[in-house]
Amino acid sequence: MSPDSSIVNDLVGTYRTFGSEGPVYQVEAKVDESKVHIVVVESGEELDYAVDRALADPEAK
Repeated sequence: MSPDSSIVNDLVGTYRTFGSEGPVYQVEAKVDESKVHIVVVESGEELDYAVDRALADPEAK
């Protein structure tokens, strides 16, 4: 089941980390109901990332 559309939209613009100690990434845009487009801050790498995984990742401090 995919997350509610408003939850996906709320992810856009947030900074999160891959797990509790991974690098920081910014959620730049919603791709569809199951993916968001992210940019890894440290490397500049851009990729599409599963919404469920982004929701499970903690917000960066």
